[in-house]
This record gives sequence, C-alpha cells and structure tokens, in this order.
Amino acid sequence: MKLLATATLICCTYSAEANTKLDEHIFSPDQGVICDHKAGFCVDSYGISMAFTKEFLGQAAQDKMMKMINDVGTKNFDTSRYSLSNKVYCDSAQKACFTDRYQKQPQENYSQILFN
Repeated sequence: MKLLATATLICCTYSAEANTKLDEHIFSPDQGVICDHKAGFCVDSYGISMAFTKEFLGQAAQDKMMKMINDVGTKNFDTSRYSLSNKVYCDSAQKACFTDRYQKQPQENYSQILFN
C-alpha cells in the first residue's frame, strides 16, 4: 500500500510539471522541454530542438526555424544558446537560464525544467 501511494505521488508530481505555462507565449509540454509560440521553437537540455519544435508547434514552425538556420548558415547558428520571446536567455553548456543575455540573474523555473 505504501508503495502504491509513493507511485501515485510521483505520477501526480510529474504530471503537474508537464504542460506548465511559463509566460504568455511560453509553455513546457513535458519535463525537459520548453516551447515558445512567439519565437517559433522548442528547446531541450541540448538547445533548440527541431524534433520537439515539429512535435509541439507543427511542421510550419520547424520549416521556418530551418530556413532561419540555413539563411544564417549552420556554422554560424548556435542552437545551444538562445533567448526566448520574454528575453529569458538559456545556455545549454552552462545548464542554466537567466533573466536575459546580459543580466546573470538565474531563472530557476526554466533551468529546473530543462536541466534537472
């Protein structure tokens, strides 16, 4: 009985973390993933993810992001560092998100979703 209660708690805790709205255009459809409708991409702990962008925002969003990457050139586009439409900046190498690119005030809720 104790094991069943623990399993239920873990299940419900995980479900509460999934589909979390973080900002007007930003949400977390699953643990480890954040999507930004306005910016048009989804990210995981490695950075911008074409697969998650397609899964959660659709083929058109993936196509638009791929065009942007190809226009800049794949060698010049770093998918591991990015800013969301609310200016939150994340760096996958540092495994952290911040208020914006120039202020290093941590954004724990974003970092927790992506890097834990």
